[in-house]
Amino acid sequence: MERPVKEYRTYLFDLDNTVVDSRHGLEISLRAGFGEFGIPYDPSRYDEYVATPLRETWDLHRPGDVCGFREFYAVVMGTYDRCYMDSVELFPDARECLEALAAAGKGLGIVSNSYAVHIEEILIRLDVRDVFGSLVGSDSCSHRKPDPQPVMLCLDELGAEPASAVMVGDSPNDVKAGRRAGTDTVFVDRGGWCPETGSDATVRDLRDLLVPFRR
Repeated sequence: MERPVKEYRTYLFDLDNTVVDSRHGLEISLRAGFGEFGIPYDPSRYDEYVATPLRETWDLHRPGDVCGFREFYAVVMGTYDRCYMDSVELFPDARECLEALAAAGKGLGIVSNSYAVHIEEILIRLDVRDVFGSLVGSDSCSHRKPDPQPVMLCLDELGAEPASAVMVGDSPNDVKAGRRAGTDTVFVDRGGWCPETGSDATVRDLRDLLVPFRR
C-alpha cells in the first residue's frame, strides 16, 4: 500500500517525461526505428515504450537478433540526437516544483539514462541547471538504471544519505534503482499508464511533492 507523499532532504529526478517533456522528439525517434524494421508503432503505447529499455522492446519483436538491435538502436538514437534538442520543453509543474524545493534548501539531482552532456545542455537551455547539485547520466558510471549505481553516485556527489532521499521518475526502472539504492521512491504517472511499480507514492503532477510543505 502506498504512503502519502512526504518531505525529504534530497530529491533525485529522472529527466525525460519527469522533468522535461520530450514526447515529440522521442516519438519521432521511436517511429523512425520501428519503421526501419517494419515493426508496427502503436501511439497508444507510447508511455509503455519510453518506460521500457530499447533492448527489451526490440526483443519482443526480434528476439535474439543482436546485429539487428545494433542497427535499430543506431536509427533511434541518431534520430533522437538530430531532433530532440529542438523539441524538448520543461513541464509547467516542474519549474514550480524545482524552484520551491531549491528555495527550501533541498538537495536536487538528476539521474537519467541520457548522456550527461545532453542533460547539461537541456537544463541550461531550459534555465534550470543551477538548481541541481549533481547530474548523473548513462556515461557517468558503468551501470544504468535499474542498477542502483547511478542513484548511489548522485547521492554521493550531493553528500546525501539514502534514508533521507527520494528517487522520482516515470519508469519502473526508476523505482527499482531507487529502492535498490535504499531511497524512497515516487512514480510520476503523467500518461495514466500507471503500472504496478511498488513505489512508495504515485503523483500525476510534480507539485504534489510540495504538499508536505503546505500542510
